[in-house]
Amino acid sequence: MFKPTLLLEVPTDRILRHNIRQEVDDYFVKNKIIPPVSYNKLADLADDLLEIHQWNRSLKAFVMVCCGNAIWRTVVGTIPYKRRMLLLPQCLKNSNMCKGQQDELGLLCSECGNCNISGFLQEAENLGYLTIVTEGTTIASRLVESGKVDAIIGVGCMEVLQKMFLAVRKYSVPAIGVPLLSCGCIDTTADEDWIKEEINHIEQHQDFQLFNLNELNDRTALLFTPAQIDQLLNLSGSATDSIVRDILLAGGKRIRPLLTALTYESLNTHPDKNVLNHLSLSVECFHKASLIHDDIEDNDSLRYGKETLHTRYGIPIAINVGDLLIGEGYRLISESGLDAKLIKNCLKVASKGHKALSIGQGAELMARMNGETLPLKEIINIYENKTAAAFRVSLLLGAAAADADPSTIELLEHFSTLIGIAYQLKDDLEDFNSEENFSSFENPSVLTAVLFEKAGEEEISKIREAVSQKDMASLTFFLEKHSVRELITSMVKDHLDDIDSCLGNLQNIPLKLALHEIVGKTFRDYL
Repeated sequence: MFKPTLLLEVPTDRILRHNIRQEVDDYFVKNKIIPPVSYNKLADLADDLLEIHQWNRSLKAFVMVCCGNAIWRTVVGTIPYKRRMLLLPQCLKNSNMCKGQQDELGLLCSECGNCNISGFLQEAENLGYLTIVTEGTTIASRLVESGKVDAIIGVGCMEVLQKMFLAVRKYSVPAIGVPLLSCGCIDTTADEDWIKEEINHIEQHQDFQLFNLNELNDRTALLFTPAQIDQLLNLSGSATDSIVRDILLAGGKRIRPLLTALTYESLNTHPDKNVLNHLSLSVECFHKASLIHDDIEDNDSLRYGKETLHTRYGIPIAINVGDLLIGEGYRLISESGLDAKLIKNCLKVASKGHKALSIGQGAELMARMNGETLPLKEIINIYENKTAAAFRVSLLLGAAAADADPSTIELLEHFSTLIGIAYQLKDDLEDFNSEENFSSFENPSVLTAVLFEKAGEEEISKIREAVSQKDMASLTFFLEKHSVRELITSMVKDHLDDIDSCLGNLQNIPLKLALHEIVGKTFRDYL
């Protein structure tokens, strides 16, 4: 949260602390900002406030903490106490008199009354908080990643607040930070009134509710049962129906139905379960159809660790099942129960996505047939048409069904393009294994495209030969020589920066934070 050169100086005067916090809160009542915000944005806001109020520049870090709190507080206040975590540092204990025991989670307070920790814990736990007394944020970060908590009230020194901010930024978990009044890692002190104020803060009348993605994912998964699929697709006992049922029940993360549910529910004040079921199953039908056809075109024999459909039943049957799923996807939309105008918009989203996917796949197949090594620009275009299209259809289908405004649709389209390209770049890079995974070099390949852009003519000839011979040792040598991994990693990070800017313009708080969380979990090693 703070640059190393920026010291965390907390005003020792209680009145000054209160006045600064109040002025910062008042500023954001007049200048509303939807979280999350970056470190640089917080720094700029703090600079503005320091200038306005002529506060000492040494208080910049403290003002930044107050800015972050003011921006997040309304959001934190909407979250039930039972979904919040209070994170306290062990250094608040009385080191000479503490009777608490230590376990892998941190300090087990004995409630001896020799320090303030027990009071804070009792107050928070009575409200329903999950409480942890520990040094550092490792355990807290794990709970955040697991989705067990939706908000954090954290007390700590600069280092702890910094680590907490990183977790908040990565997963967009609403958080409030209360800095210690004294540091030194032993017998520290904090502003008791401030901590209690933040623990008890609640917003009673907000017109939005945040999503817990784990819960939303669980609800979406309930759709994919034999009974639900049989009902929505009118399946009988035919051999083809049996294959369709098995395909839709087979593995996969079901991220597409989740995204459709997310946009539909976040942009609709009164979501209809029947509509949502139809749309969610529709995008999964489209997805499974594309996988069936893709496996045929790539001549893949395994999917989810099992035989691909065409390997088991032959190409004609696989094509037929894929075509059936596409037809059912469109039928589900048309029979979703939406108004005719909204059905039209949804069908337009799906058909445009279908076309983009086919164009992208066509470019890839033609390059492979002709033995071409496509330039990076054309490969990125394929990613935009294929991978980004899948995100686009999933997000926009729910948005169209919710009758979202044009600016939101435009932002989601841009977000889909950025995350689709970033996801495919990351996937290609991580698929590469110097010992065995040659497929990451097969056309069209971002690895060879970047290599060809960086290598000279003589090296290109050697690279072509290495590809034809499946010579992984030589290919790895050229990758390392031209820092290809680093270059592609940089491309991913550039797209993530663009995603951050894109989502910065989204005004729907639940959707904005959920998309940030999805990005954080998908690209955790790149943030």
